[in-house]
Formats: sequence, C-alpha cells, structure tokens
Amino acid sequence: MITREEVVKLANLSRLKLSEEEIAKMQADMTAILAYVDKLKEAKGVDHGPVMSANRNVLREDRAPHEGGIYTDKLIALAPKHEVNKDGKYVKVKKILGSSQ
Repeated sequence: MITREEVVKLANLSRLKLSEEEIAKMQADMTAILAYVDKLKEAKGVDHGPVMSANRNVLREDRAPHEGGIYTDKLIALAPKHEVNKDGKYVKVKKILGSSQ
C-alpha cells in the first residue's frame, strides 16, 4: 500500500500541488495499480526467451535522393521574389533578424 507521505513526496518531485482530496484519490489509485502489477507478476505465460529480430541494418543508404539543382527552377518559379545573378538563383525573403542579434 502506498502511504500518504509517498504520494506527497511524488507530488513534490513532480511539482504538483494536490489537495487533500486528490492525495487520497492518488493514494487509492496508486495502491490499485501496484496491486494489478503484482497480479501480472504472478501470471504464468509462455517463456519466449529473448526477443531477437532477423532484420539487420534496415536503414537506407546515406546518399542524396536526387541530383542537386533538379528542383531549383520549380522552386524559383513558385517564390514570390527571387534573384538570379552570376552566383546562382536565390529566393528573396524579408530580413527577420536585427543587427543586435
């Protein structure tokens, strides 16, 4: 059984302010939860042993999904403002950071 002091300590650690009514309810709820967990420990089941997966390194290869620049013209066409100069094509946006940042 969970004591009132344990509930108060858990509430303080969780930075919760509980009323006396809430403390009593939490005490009853936590006691019921721990009783249920104890019942689960008693349950007999099939021992499957360690669970292992047959999958090995299922991550994709680390590479670019497409050639660079393929979508540049489409992106520039969709942008409200853009600039093309000798260095390339750029989307223009408003300045959002001040000089102090």
